[in-house]
Amino acid sequence: MADWEEVKRLAADFQLAQLTSTKQKLSERNVIEIVAKLVEQKLIEVIHTLDGKEYLTYQELAKEIQDELFVHGGRINLVDLQQILNVDFRHIEDKVTEMVKQDKSLMLVLGQLVDKNYLDSMAEEVNDKLQDKGYLTMVDITKQYDLPADFVSSHIRERIGKIIKGKLDSQDRDVIYTAAFVTRMKCQIRGALSAVTRPTTVAVVMQRYGFQERLFFSILEEMVHTGQLKGSLVGRQEKMMYIPDIYTRAQNEWVDSFYRQNGYLEYDTLIRLGISDPKTFIKKHFKSEPIVYLKRVCVGSGLIDQTEASIEEAMSTDGYADVTPFLPSIFSEEDCHLLLQECVKKQTDAIICCDTIVTSQKYISKWKQPFASLVQKKAEKDARSNPQLFLGMEKKGGGASKSSMLDDGSKEDRRDQRKKKQAELSPSWLIEVAPGCYQMVVKGSTKSGGGTQGREVKMKSTKKKYMKGKGDQGGESDEEEVSKSRGAEIQFMSVEEMVEELKKQPELRDCPEDFITEIATQIHRPLSREYQEKAVEVLRSTAVQGSGSGKRKTHSDLQERLSGLWTNVLLFEKGAKLFPEETEAILTKHLLKTVCSDITNIVVNVLGHEHMLSNSEEEENFTPESRLKMIGKLPESVQQIVAKLNSSLNGKSLEDFYKQLEALCGPQHLGILLRKPDKRKERQLIFNHRQALLEQLSQETDAAMLLHLSVVVLFQTFTSNIVHAPGKCVPQIVTFLQPYLPPEQHDLLTRMQDLVIQQMKLQSEDKDGSEVMAEMDKLKPQVVDMATKTKKTSPKQEEEK
Repeated sequence: MADWEEVKRLAADFQLAQLTSTKQKLSERNVIEIVAKLVEQKLIEVIHTLDGKEYLTYQELAKEIQDELFVHGGRINLVDLQQILNVDFRHIEDKVTEMVKQDKSLMLVLGQLVDKNYLDSMAEEVNDKLQDKGYLTMVDITKQYDLPADFVSSHIRERIGKIIKGKLDSQDRDVIYTAAFVTRMKCQIRGALSAVTRPTTVAVVMQRYGFQERLFFSILEEMVHTGQLKGSLVGRQEKMMYIPDIYTRAQNEWVDSFYRQNGYLEYDTLIRLGISDPKTFIKKHFKSEPIVYLKRVCVGSGLIDQTEASIEEAMSTDGYADVTPFLPSIFSEEDCHLLLQECVKKQTDAIICCDTIVTSQKYISKWKQPFASLVQKKAEKDARSNPQLFLGMEKKGGGASKSSMLDDGSKEDRRDQRKKKQAELSPSWLIEVAPGCYQMVVKGSTKSGGGTQGREVKMKSTKKKYMKGKGDQGGESDEEEVSKSRGAEIQFMSVEEMVEELKKQPELRDCPEDFITEIATQIHRPLSREYQEKAVEVLRSTAVQGSGSGKRKTHSDLQERLSGLWTNVLLFEKGAKLFPEETEAILTKHLLKTVCSDITNIVVNVLGHEHMLSNSEEEENFTPESRLKMIGKLPESVQQIVAKLNSSLNGKSLEDFYKQLEALCGPQHLGILLRKPDKRKERQLIFNHRQALLEQLSQETDAAMLLHLSVVVLFQTFTSNIVHAPGKCVPQIVTFLQPYLPPEQHDLLTRMQDLVIQQMKLQSEDKDGSEVMAEMDKLKPQVVDMATKTKKTSPKQEEEK
């Protein structure tokens, strides 16, 4: 307490010394020492200026901040304040923060000190601008005063209705407008749109008269909703259309008038009237009308009743009705077809022909009668003159079609068809016991694999096939030629011939030609089936059932085919053994998947026919799945060994395949003797193989296949062996040939191989390979010439000699 009394006494003395003039004055140094002593004893608190020449108390700092804020109109940046007061920024910032907490009229915004008076003056300026322009946005105000949007919005909204004479938009709270501005805009909008007589894009009106966008749409929707504008709005915002009521009334009147007069409406016409969605418009406008919607038009009850009456008349008289004459020309064929589909739902026997004609199945079926005598005559003639056309008809359902037709032209289920055939089996039937060989079997006889029971009718031999894809060594088999020609020869008459025959009928002379063609098309298959059945009956009655020579010939041909393919496998295996083990394994697998697979297909197919198993595929079209399915149907006595033969195709060695094949060819099953060829026959087979390769090579244009054929020919030239290789083994064959070829010829093969690989990469990457193709085209003749003219002489052989 004594210290405080002493301070007060010193302060009084100091004040007295200041007020009285005296001859004794303190020096600046003394003053500094006194102040420093007071600060040291924490009796006073002062702030040093940045240059250190002045002291400042906190009360004085607050006073000077208030003064500067007033001078600057109620808004000042703290950085500017620091430069003016020459005080450390930290002191100013701390003091301003303290002042803002104590005085609610002060605010600190982004480093700027703002007071309430400044905000009021800002609101007055905003009000002046609002009254002049009519509307303002918070974005414009924020940009003008360079203050945060939230800060400006909150304080401006507080002063709306007080200092600012306006109001906020109810939908967009960032827009301020005056009542006079809204009234003026409403009058302008009403005037502009009241003059509109057709659909107009409102964005065009807004841009032409310079309306404020957001306020324009809200006012427009309000005026339409309250009925101040007689019209409707379609769409949203920029794509919004204003459709005046006068236009809608005229549009509806035209649609009603046209519909009453014609009974239909065209979609394109409604679109030209400005109706963007015709179907939706019609559904709303004609809610109670039974309208049918077609592709291009919609049809009312009048035309529907007229069409149904015409159909009923045609059904009752067993005739036909063409709707084209009484339907408008604007109806397309598709529209007519859709309309008829709707109208015939109540008629169970009605069918639609040529899109515009309705008739009954009974009417179409009756036109088979004029062909009855022709069917009988042609069946008798063809069965006697060319019986091989009808072999297997009992097995294949009397025709080549997948889904047969009933006599009335309707489709019959395949399962029902099979059951029906089994129930109606005659005392004898035709079966195919081997590819190209057909046999008539008497009911009650038994079949045995490779036996001689049953009577042969015809047998065709087939040529050997191997190395599929690398030059066919024999062309198409006789069986394939017969099967290809059968589709054209087995039919009763062509549709065109039947049309000409129908045109001779008096009742059809005035019919549309398309309708006659439709009738011929629908009765063509039943007549062809009837023709085939009658031909088979004739064939049965005339078949000779005494000779067993056909069976022996079939067995001989089967032995020839299997022996030929088996010999090829032996020769190919011999060539594969010249390669290293890794390459030999690849060649062996390829041999199993190709030639050995063909042998398996033949064996499975023959066994299937011998045991009366149905098969929808020829042996050439067997897939591993269909082959396995057929094996599963075989009797257990043979199924196990055939399954082992099939499994051996997935192995790595031919030994297991040989073992199973020899077992199947034994006397207990196929009864085929597999003999190894002698040297003379082996040389002849190798020579024929080379000639076939050279023939294919002369016609080949693809660079990859040309190289493939060339290296295979060269391999045979130097080793006197043949090889069955996939494309991926070409590099190994090229490497194998290196010791046998001069360096320049081997380099030619290597270069050609590199170009082929490069071309494949370019094709996979979809890049230009013209340069590579050009170089390959240049090398092709050289490779072919080398393959065809190279003889069995080489540096390696000369050294051995």
